[in-house]
Amino acid sequence: MSQPYGEPHHNPYTQGASAPPAQGHPYPPSGQPAYPPPGGQPGYPQPAYYPPPGAVAVPVAGPPVQGMGMAPSVLDAFVSIEKVLVKQDWDALEAAGDTASGMIPCLEMCCERENKYKVYDAATGKKLLKVKEKSEFCCRCCCNPMHELKLEISDAHTKEKVMLVDRPFKCMGCCFALTDGCRSEATLYMGGNADMTPDPKSMVGITKAPCCGGGCTPTVEVFMRGESTPFSAIEGPTCCFAGLTEMCCSQEFFVSSRSGEKLGDLGLIIKEKPKTAGEALKEIGTDADLFSLTFKNTSMPRDKKLMLLSSLLLLDYMFFEENQPFECGGDSCSVTCCYMYCGGCFVPCKCKCQSGGE
Repeated sequence: MSQPYGEPHHNPYTQGASAPPAQGHPYPPSGQPAYPPPGGQPGYPQPAYYPPPGAVAVPVAGPPVQGMGMAPSVLDAFVSIEKVLVKQDWDALEAAGDTASGMIPCLEMCCERENKYKVYDAATGKKLLKVKEKSEFCCRCCCNPMHELKLEISDAHTKEKVMLVDRPFKCMGCCFALTDGCRSEATLYMGGNADMTPDPKSMVGITKAPCCGGGCTPTVEVFMRGESTPFSAIEGPTCCFAGLTEMCCSQEFFVSSRSGEKLGDLGLIIKEKPKTAGEALKEIGTDADLFSLTFKNTSMPRDKKLMLLSSLLLLDYMFFEENQPFECGGDSCSVTCCYMYCGGCFVPCKCKCQSGGE
């Protein structure tokens, strides 16, 4: 046990007369020699340091502890934010695969890459978050966009993992959303870890397609943790959307407190149309999209705003991930005018042109 400064201290390795120590050297007790045998010699331990009498001990700062004295999280900015922009990164390899897929079958699937997004404050242009998909290559190439995935969301500046979105495989789009296995969903968790394992205790809420997918209107419902009633319904264009309509019209999804009315009293999600020729070319050749999310209820709690952000990401995978307006291969070209939606199932409406007079 340590003794108070200035109190006699027994040193079993020293004996003899004492002498006043120098400043900053071991302070021997009365009746002991001024200095113990030098440290580092065989059989002797290193001498302990004793400050001179009357010295004040100053605590030494240690490494920061999680949750104690740390800077505010970037997520706290969502308390006051009114609008965010979500921009999907452009990938050159994926664009090349999409362009050549008409001539080389299966090339598009083999070049399918993990999605990446950036989230900005629309008012200031400040980059807030980075989103990176984590998924298995085979599942992504063969089952896109229905594949199982996790989205790692981190602070754009500190790279600290702040959220995790877990989306299981669902057989959606090709069949009616009648059973749980055909109803797409995504769960949001706070924090993150190296192995991307969701922690049930940190669950924030879940976004899920309702039974029959909202009829003729693409719909998802947003639930907070432990609640059986959704706090929001997100409803898109009725019957037809995406395809070539994306080139000339923005796709609006109304965030409402009640479903079936498209009130938009909570917010608005917009899949933005291209504004320049360069954006139009990127829209044609890639899956890189631009979304905006406006919070109309300024008093909405932060976690509910984050749930709407995760819902936006789910909408991209559900309705806009596999969306190529133009496809050319061999002696024919096709144009996807739009997608017809009914009960969770959507079918492309295409026009096909073929050379040779056939």
